[in-house]
Amino acid sequence: MSKNRRNPDAEQQPFANEGGLPFHVPPATDSLTRFFELMEVVQMLSPRWPPRELAQDRGGFLLSGKEPMASPHDASAQSSLFGDVPAQPTDRLFLGLFPDTATAARIDALGAEVCARHGLRVPRHQPGRLHVTLFHIGDWAGLPMDTVEATRTAAASLHEAPFPVRFDEVATFAGRRDKRPLVLKAGEGNAALQTFRARLGEALARNGLGRCVSRTFEPHVTLAYAAQTVEPEAVTPIVWTAQEFVLIHSLLGQTRHIVLGRWPLVG
Repeated sequence: MSKNRRNPDAEQQPFANEGGLPFHVPPATDSLTRFFELMEVVQMLSPRWPPRELAQDRGGFLLSGKEPMASPHDASAQSSLFGDVPAQPTDRLFLGLFPDTATAARIDALGAEVCARHGLRVPRHQPGRLHVTLFHIGDWAGLPMDTVEATRTAAASLHEAPFPVRFDEVATFAGRRDKRPLVLKAGEGNAALQTFRARLGEALARNGLGRCVSRTFEPHVTLAYAAQTVEPEAVTPIVWTAQEFVLIHSLLGQTRHIVLGRWPLVG
């Protein structure tokens, strides 16, 4: 009878050997100790186990003393496993114009009316986030401070007078099928805004940021994102005088804007 009885330790030995591990079953002790020892084998065979948070909270599981491999979503793990795969961007930098509080409230009311009239049941941008993007500087996982400083230097070099901004049309811009931007824009005009942007672009180029200077520019304020399309339609003109422009750090996915610099337009 003793010859035919199954030996659990003998069954575990081939499993460890196949994995190339110098594993030997220790003398029988209590079941909890045996469990931890077997978990060390599992960790060595499958580097993703245990999860990072489990390894941090219960360091006793890592009997070998090795740190667990980073999660696939971790930037360093993506780099080591798949080459130079960039991390998911979390930080955006842009230069923009923001309307004054009263104008922002009028734009918000217009957005609500347009969405209701076209049956768009989608979240709208909050009044404090309504803006005209002048230049999109870039997206990163963590802000590059040299780029921030170069942008500040370029912005500070301008000495421009206030100018009028006018929008009199709403329409849908091209975009993802489920996320097309509904915008407030101008049928024509805004020559002063175009001139200001051109000079700002020249300043960016002088400071090593020419890659950010796009030639095409259609001034607009994004009201919301929706799957439905709104054909261009005229609206009561909304006009304000731009008194300053700002550098914004946008935390992607968090609907947060952090002002990194303000420059008044004083002529």
